[in-house]
Amino acid sequence: MARLVGYPNYRLPRRAPTRSFSIVAQSGYRTSLTTLPGTRSTLKKLSFLEQRRVDAARERRYAKDVKRTRILRARGRPTQKKAGKPKPVIIRGPHTLSFSTDYQTSVRFLMRLKRAVLQDDPTRVYLDLSTIHSLSLAGALVLSAEIDRWSKSVGRRLRPRKTMGWETSVRRLLASIGFFELLGIQPPNIPHDKRQVTVLPIISSDELDREALQHMRERLAVAANVLDQDLTVYEALVEAADNARKHAYPADHTYEFPPIRKTWWATASWSPAHECVRLIVYDQGVGIPDTLPRWKGWEQVRERVNAVLGGEAANILKDASRLIQAAMEIDRTSLDGGHGKGLQDIVSVLDTCAGSSLRILSGRGSVIYDSMEKVTLEDHQLHIGGTLIEWTIPVGPKLRRVES
Repeated sequence: MARLVGYPNYRLPRRAPTRSFSIVAQSGYRTSLTTLPGTRSTLKKLSFLEQRRVDAARERRYAKDVKRTRILRARGRPTQKKAGKPKPVIIRGPHTLSFSTDYQTSVRFLMRLKRAVLQDDPTRVYLDLSTIHSLSLAGALVLSAEIDRWSKSVGRRLRPRKTMGWETSVRRLLASIGFFELLGIQPPNIPHDKRQVTVLPIISSDELDREALQHMRERLAVAANVLDQDLTVYEALVEAADNARKHAYPADHTYEFPPIRKTWWATASWSPAHECVRLIVYDQGVGIPDTLPRWKGWEQVRERVNAVLGGEAANILKDASRLIQAAMEIDRTSLDGGHGKGLQDIVSVLDTCAGSSLRILSGRGSVIYDSMEKVTLEDHQLHIGGTLIEWTIPVGPKLRRVES
């Protein structure tokens, strides 16, 4: 005999079609049945003993629930049953993490990572980079800076997910830059290919003491000797880092994502395939456009823009890229250094190294300089979360071709 599910007072004969029964309305311990015409003869009521067993089981469950509720209330604990285990928050990387190729998608991914610190339970957040198939050096540096901020803000490491499923090129670059040490895990053992990019580990500090400077110079001197470059080229990294520490973190600014004191991050790489050296420094400050109103050379910037553009100056001053360009030009021609000696030095690399280029991503603006004095300006909708300065310097045969 089959029992009708949900209707404890009735059971079905074995040959009765189950689809012919309608809904049962239940009240208290009694049930009332409403059936379709022609189906009443297929129902059979439970016997007296069966009904007593059903009622007794229901009463035992009710008494058990009442007893549990009283005990929990006496202990001051919630009477409701615990909810299921919360689902993990998995932050997946984009297909391409590069500010040159896909700026908007890369910045959105980094913003999701930063918001997870403020909105989600850090113990449930996981990082999955198996979806990244192309990773640039600048993207790796900014991502590493965010991981560093995460561990220092939350007080625990961000847990990675499916590290063995990450692309080999992505793991090699992240292992070289010191990314896995920031996660607190053992870096993968990937054989180094001399044809691949050689990357220096990240150098980071919130001060410019002599020990940190000496450590940076020693690491960069190794690359400089191998690449037959003058070490003075790399002094721009030190000056840019000092400039970021002095101006990038104003005390009266309200931050959406609180920074780690006045920290900067730097790295360098050598690509035999492209015959060039890349040097990058990054900070998580407010950006050059937002620091200009606090700069003593701000009036010079306004006067120069007004003299050139006249009535359109009000709109131009809202463009982050034009503000960066104006600050660089004013600082380059200023005798007192203006915004800081670092701005002069980072542009002077273009004068001393033939064929080199400079890219500045700050706030929502992007400015690219090359040795032919060509300037490319671009404004974005999203804030990169600081200032990124990247030099690209030709070496070896490429340098000789440029010089000839």
